[in-house]
Amino acid sequence: MSRNDRNLLILGSLGIVVLLIIFYFLLLSPLLQNLNEQANARDDKQAQLDQVQQEVNELEEVRRNSPEIERQLLELSKRIPTQPQIPTFVVQVQGIAGSAGVTQLTVEPGDAAAPAGGGEYQVVPVTMQFNGTYDEMQDFLLRMRNLARLVTVTDVSYCRVNLIDEEHSCPVQPPEQAEETSTGEVSLEVPLLVEIQADIYFQPKGVPSGTETTAPTPAESTTAAPAEGTSGG
Repeated sequence: MSRNDRNLLILGSLGIVVLLIIFYFLLLSPLLQNLNEQANARDDKQAQLDQVQQEVNELEEVRRNSPEIERQLLELSKRIPTQPQIPTFVVQVQGIAGSAGVTQLTVEPGDAAAPAGGGEYQVVPVTMQFNGTYDEMQDFLLRMRNLARLVTVTDVSYCRVNLIDEEHSCPVQPPEQAEETSTGEVSLEVPLLVEIQADIYFQPKGVPSGTETTAPTPAESTTAAPAEGTSGG
């Protein structure tokens, strides 16, 4: 092959390479970029479709559960009056105290305030004192859970009545020797002075009817058995 033929071959090869480069940058690269953009757009639309489908499923779940939600809201609204209604609450507490066999001594409400976590309702702290045995107070606390008015017990303290004098108040520290029954167990029938801290709720007027509040669900209130008639908080 002569030199001229080789030069022509090289020039031809270079020309083909140049044409391929031009084809890539002018035609193929934009086409690939367009295809990539279309793929991204398709993925975005699929993601939006999946989100819409999830929202539809959630709305459908709410629709199916709406009767139960309305029932719960209605039940909650019945347990949260529009006014503090302290006298009514005192009468209700007197009723369950009598049923439980405990003696109600005092019911002292505090000032109403907005809840710390926010919500369309007001909280009234109440301090109550009773005389009764441990078993009677357990019965009282169980009845308190079923009270028509929503009440949450935040603290319970108790002490032996015969340990209260001018130098001691409720709660008091346990004595050095426990008073035991014939079986060796601490008696639960000794008289106790019990102080209960609780919160009651009301929903002020002006809140739309049916508006869901965020009042806490009353938790189960329990107290430890009074070791030697001690105090517990």
